[in-house]
Formats: sequence, C-alpha cells, structure tokens
Amino acid sequence: MKCWKCGATLDDPVNGKLSFRETCDRCHSWLHCCKNCQNYMPGKPNDCAIPGTEFIKDREAMNFCEEFKLLGSGPVKTSDPKDVFKRLFGDD
Repeated sequence: MKCWKCGATLDDPVNGKLSFRETCDRCHSWLHCCKNCQNYMPGKPNDCAIPGTEFIKDREAMNFCEEFKLLGSGPVKTSDPKDVFKRLFGDD
C-alpha cells in the first residue's frame, strides 16, 4: 500500500480497514480521502463512481465517506503541457 500523494510505502491497515484519521508518516497527508479512494473519478457527478454520495469539498482532506475503498497506489503522474508541446513541435 502506498500514499496517494508522496508514494511512501505504508503498513497494511488493521483488519483491512483504514482509520478515518490515518495520515501518511512521511508527508502527513490524509489517507482516508477522495484522492486515495478507488471510487474517485473526476468528471463524474460529485467526482465519484458511486451515485448519490455526499458532496466532499476538499478531495485531499479526511472524510467520513462510508463508500471509501482504499486505492493503495502511489501518485498518478500527469503529463506536463510543456513536454507534450516539445514532443509535438520539437525543442524550440
């Protein structure tokens, strides 16, 4: 299991359940948050794959969502627009 933000390896949760208030030992980010959930899907209603979930304002903050399913993977790498531009149009 890894922190969604920094990628630090974490201990497996006790009984497979993650505490609502659990944080990463390395970067101190909340682990029971939308960005660390398998159901987090930006662009869907409420950015969640589960219809009718409660609105969460801060996707990186701790929440009490009952639908939370631990993602357990590290940060998702996104492409830098500058890199895309260089690949398309060369190094100018």
